[in-house]
Amino acid sequence: MKNILIDTCVIIHIIRQSTSGKNCLDAIKNYDENPNLIISVVTKGELESFAKQRNWGVNKLEKLKLILSQTTYIDIENADQTLLDAYSNIDAFSKRKIADKNGNLLNGGAKKWVKTSFGLLQPQWR
Repeated sequence: MKNILIDTCVIIHIIRQSTSGKNCLDAIKNYDENPNLIISVVTKGELESFAKQRNWGVNKLEKLKLILSQTTYIDIENADQTLLDAYSNIDAFSKRKIADKNGNLLNGGAKKWVKTSFGLLQPQWR
């Protein structure tokens, strides 16, 4: 079993079943029949944010969940779901892809984003 470190875009292409995703899967299989896929915990947060930003349906979310369940993490603390949830919400909110509990999108205020990123506002995300 060989270790393979992969990044966010590879997993997104695999889930989308794009030509690039199929090529990535072929390359991984050619490298090793039973590889140990490794991602950064930051990649996990990015994937969760991307799924929220794109309003992924059940099918894609299940594929993501399956991939993540079979992955080894290089982490700062991969078991800290609060951290990952906060990251994915902040990232999606900062890109105006999800609204806060009042239905507001970020209006460009840097102070608001900074406060949000430190959890001082603690908005209830949808």
